Parts: sequence; structure tokens; C-alpha cells
Amino acid sequence: RTSWRVRRLEEGLPPNDLVPKLRASLTQWQELLEPVVHLRNPQLRERHWTAVADMLGRPVDRSPGANTTISTLLSMQVLDSKERLAVISNEATQEAALEALLGQVADRWRIVELFVTTFKDLKGVYILGDADNVLQVLEDSKVTMSMIQASRYVGGIKAEVDRLDKQLKTFSDTLQAWLAVQKGWLSLESIFAAPDIQRQLPGEAAAFAQVDRTFKDIMRRAHDRPNALQCGTTPGWYESLRKCIQTLEEVQKGLEDYLETKRVAFARFYFLSNEELLDILRQHKIPQAVQPYLAKCFDGIRLLEFGRATAEGPAQGNDILAMLSAEGERVAFGRTVKARGLVESWLTSVEANMRLTLKALAKKAFKDYSAARRPGWVLSQPAQVAVLASNIHWCQAIERALTGGSVIVTHELEQLQTHCVLQLEELTNLVRGALNDLQRKSVVALITTDVHNRDVVAALVRQQATSVNDFAWQMQLRFQYDADTDGIVVRQVNAR
Repeated sequence: RTSWRVRRLEEGLPPNDLVPKLRASLTQWQELLEPVVHLRNPQLRERHWTAVADMLGRPVDRSPGANTTISTLLSMQVLDSKERLAVISNEATQEAALEALLGQVADRWRIVELFVTTFKDLKGVYILGDADNVLQVLEDSKVTMSMIQASRYVGGIKAEVDRLDKQLKTFSDTLQAWLAVQKGWLSLESIFAAPDIQRQLPGEAAAFAQVDRTFKDIMRRAHDRPNALQCGTTPGWYESLRKCIQTLEEVQKGLEDYLETKRVAFARFYFLSNEELLDILRQHKIPQAVQPYLAKCFDGIRLLEFGRATAEGPAQGNDILAMLSAEGERVAFGRTVKARGLVESWLTSVEANMRLTLKALAKKAFKDYSAARRPGWVLSQPAQVAVLASNIHWCQAIERALTGGSVIVTHELEQLQTHCVLQLEELTNLVRGALNDLQRKSVVALITTDVHNRDVVAALVRQQATSVNDFAWQMQLRFQYDADTDGIVVRQVNAR
């Protein structure tokens, strides 16, 4: 407003000496106003006033009741330093903004707490709950700190920034180590809580016990004082947690080596995860503990039948009498298997007994095939044994037919084709009768095989095969009984 009035005077009055003096005084005042505004910046801190004093050659008296006037400032020649004053004032403003951001980060961490929860309702045993909220606050704080550190005005508050940044980095490292220890502890706690595992792995059990004590002590202290930043920067915790991680890695390696010895002893354990295998080993005195995992070890077996009273007398509870498929088919073992001692040892015996039992059943089915009516025969055999024995007899019939001359071979194959059709009719009538679900599945499996065999015979007739060496026959899967090895051989062309 004063400037506007001076301009009106300049325009409205004739030339005189007073108005130019008024203009000069106003200009001088305007030039002085800018440094005054800078010196009155409320964001100026003691470090800034020190810089001002160094620049002007003496300090500005800011004490209460000080008689600092415009004349005082003029005598200090502030007009000559107004550009530098502007720089100092701007730095103070920018630093104040950074201090506000830094304060927001610090204030936020004063209220952030770890979520500590009870483990399995055990008194005095705690674990970290969901840490996503803490991790999100940490990530946000890192972004803010990076922005503050990247500012050109951070110099004045660098010490405070570095201190908080160091705390956050320590907290981040500690929390990551903490979560890693907890993950390892949770995976091993139930394992080494089992007395049997402790006896089998005494060294690893002792090492885990040390980790267990350290982890539980840290968790109890965190439960009593859950402030995240205070916990995460507690002296010595990071080093203790890093040592726990190293120990857990050694324990895990020892455990892996132990499980590998079990898998080498019984290779089907490779089909099980570490947790599943450990669940079996933890309960090695309870043979029935293998039942939930048998389907993974043996593709066609769902359960083993453990001891119960028989006609020969009472069986022991750990005696294994039979194997059962998922469909409910029961195959009794030729001799009872004792489920005692190391689990891998008696499972190896079970596997060997399976082979012996199926071999004996296959030989009996092969022998009885010709002596019994086929519909009755198939219902008295395990389904796979019936399919196998039937295929062996079918292959023998094919090769008998192919050993004569060309005219005889064609006639024999045509007769065999007719015989295959009759067999299919018999099984079709059987499957339409009163069968239970298991019997029906067994008959349907044999019908499927017989349909394929009928089509193979028809193809041999159509292609006029005359010898067992014809490729039309050699290309088929051929099931044969080998008397020299007392076993079954499956051939295709030259492969066996």
C-alpha cells in the first residue's frame, strides 16, 4: 500500500525534492525487509544462527528484551549478505520438513507392537503371529528414510537420520533372523519333542534343545515388552538368533542324513516327504502308524491287516496277515510278517512277502486255469493275478496255433478267435449276474483284457500271420512262464 501511495504522489505532484527521498527510503526499506523476513523464520535452529553469526561477524541478539532494531541490522550490513541469508533460511525450512518426516517415522514406531501369541495353548510358550503389518510399516519407513537421505538438505539432521536408519536396519535384520528361527523351530519342535527321536539323534536333540531355550527366552521377553523397535534392537538378540539359525541348519542336515539312511534301507520311503517319514519314525513302536502312508509307498495297497484271532489260534497285535487294496480286495500273506524292530526292516519283509505271496497265487492260478470253469476260476483269484494267468494261457494258445503250416495256422487262429468270443460271452453273462462290487470290477478288468486279445487274434488272421516270428505277433506284449527261473517274463519284439 505504501508503494502504491508513493507511485500516486510521483504521478500527481509536480517535480520536487521530497518524493524522490520518499522513494529512496521505501526502496531501502523493501531491500531490508527481505533479510528481516529470513531472520524471523521460525524454523531457524541454533546451528543456523551460528552460521548467521559467522557470516555477519557477530551474533544477532535474540534474548528477551533485546533492542535489536533496523538500524542494528543495517549496522551489521545484512543487506550485503541477503543472498546468503536467503540460503540459510531456505535450508532451515527444508530441514524442518525433513525433521517432520523423520518425526513421523519415529512416532509411528513408538506404537508398533509385535503380535505375540501362545503356542499350542502351552503356558509360557509364545511365537510371533502375523508379522505382515510390521513388515509393511518397515517397508514404508525404508521408503521415507531413503527419500530423506537423498535430500540435499539432510546435512543438518544427518546424525538423527543415521541413528534412526541404523535402528531400522538392525530391526529388519533381527526380524528376518527371528522369523527364520521360528520357522525352523516350528518344523523341528514336534520332531524333537518325541522321546524316540531324541534317543535316535542325541547330538541333534541336544543342539535343538539349546535353540529351544534361546528362542523361548526371547519370545517371553517379547511378550512382556512387545514394542517392535525396542525388541528388534535389543543388544545381543541378533547375534543369538544368527547362532540359532546356524545351529538349526546343522540339526536339519543331521536329520536329513538320518532320514537318508532310512530311505536307503527301504527305498519306498523316497515316495514320502520328510514330515511323513518322521511321523512314522516317531511312532516306530506303533506299526499301525504306517497305514496312512501305505498308498504312497505301494501303488495298489491301501492298508495292511494286522493280527487278530484265526482258526489256527490267536494272532499277535503286531502280526501282519494280509494286504488290502483301495477297492477292498484282500490278499492273505502266505506267512505272517512280524512287525517288530526297525520299521524299515519289517516293511522290507512285508515287501518281500508280497512278492512271494503273489508269485505263489499266480502259479496256482496258472495251474488251475485249465482244470476249472473260467467264470468260477476268475471269481476265486485276485483281479491282477486272474488277468496275468489268463494272458499267459492266451499267449501259449497263440504260439501253439502259429507253429503249424500256413493252412493249419489260419484254421487254428480262426478257431482261437471263436474261442475268445465264447469266453467273452461267458464273462458277459457272469457280469450281468448277482456279483458284489469287487467281483464285478474283477470281471470287468478281465473282459477288457479279453476284448483286446480277441482283436489281436482277429488282426493275426487278417494279416495272415504264419509264424511266431511274424512282426504282427512279435509287436504284442507276450506273457510267458519261464520254467528255468520259475518266473513270469513279458516280451515285446526282442525286449523283455
